[in-house]
Amino acid sequence: MPIKFYSSPSLVDISLTKRCNLRCSYCYASAEPEVDKNDELTLCELSALFNNLDDINTHRISLSGGEPFVREDFFDILSLTQKHKFAKIINSNGMLIKEDEAKKLRNFDFDRICVTIDGSNSVVHDFLRGDGSFEETIEGILHLQKNRLPVSTLYTLTNDNVNDLINTIKLNESLGIEYMSVMVMCPTGRASEGKNLLTHDVWYPLFLRLSEMKANGEVKLNFKIVPPNESRIFWLFYYPLKHYDRLDLLSTWNQNLEDINIDRDISCQAGKTACSIAHNGDVYGCDLMMGIGDFKAGNIRELSIIDIWKHSPVFAKLRDLQFSELKGKCSSCQNMWCGGGCRSSAFNLANDILGSDDSCFEQGDPHGD
Repeated sequence: MPIKFYSSPSLVDISLTKRCNLRCSYCYASAEPEVDKNDELTLCELSALFNNLDDINTHRISLSGGEPFVREDFFDILSLTQKHKFAKIINSNGMLIKEDEAKKLRNFDFDRICVTIDGSNSVVHDFLRGDGSFEETIEGILHLQKNRLPVSTLYTLTNDNVNDLINTIKLNESLGIEYMSVMVMCPTGRASEGKNLLTHDVWYPLFLRLSEMKANGEVKLNFKIVPPNESRIFWLFYYPLKHYDRLDLLSTWNQNLEDINIDRDISCQAGKTACSIAHNGDVYGCDLMMGIGDFKAGNIRELSIIDIWKHSPVFAKLRDLQFSELKGKCSSCQNMWCGGGCRSSAFNLANDILGSDDSCFEQGDPHGD
């Protein structure tokens, strides 16, 4: 039997603020410039949190938002992390990283800073993230590179920018970026209505082309696609390749149908191997669950992260979910490699944590043809 949950979270995503200099259409946190900062965790509270995470041997933290550089004390927060052994990642839109900020970052030890680029040009990127954001994001990346800082990029994949993905890979390569991650949009936050979810008519031919490019060595950077579900095989990969009778290309993405056994579990890792902490101290299983009351596991202003991780009834519920309990189309799915998809997606689309994740293409692609 697989382990139900880790004795401590391997990864903790920490949202330092809900404030942001942008208002992206797909934002899971619904961040924006006008948000009040009064309920943000203080330096003292963050220091205690970092101590607790170190005590329980958390391997990695990410500092995000909103936009973390909006916080006037961001570099003080970064200073607090320096005495701890966990790996440190910064997630940013890059726009507030000018020359001075990049120089300051040289004084700190962190593993990388991830900057979001959602298109290969201002037309695509700015449509999703706001006028003028593309140019300022590129400038931020150049400042980081000039100061020899470890920078990688994120790309939030939606139906609005899917056709620009290959061009954006080429842009990253031209910038000298070594690592690029594609985060597939989940129907939560401002995207909860699911209007911008990928449709099969657009994604299938694009993914086949991308798989062929990887197989032929045409993609030079380290590149990965991260869907919001953690199944052993990603349906985002499986169904397009099955459609074209090219399941042999799954190995290009380090996935193998032959590795599947008969043990079928809920694959969502929220509250099992990782968790997320909101700007006000609320704790959730993952970023995509933030702001959803049913998924709130506690608050670090009331209980330590150690107590919440070990004793939260919400986390206990997430850990005890059984595939046999799922409702809707997922309950009759015959694909043994699938663990039921993203529970946040299921909740937002079916209004039930045990519902079906209807963003799956097996569910009939309700947003496409």
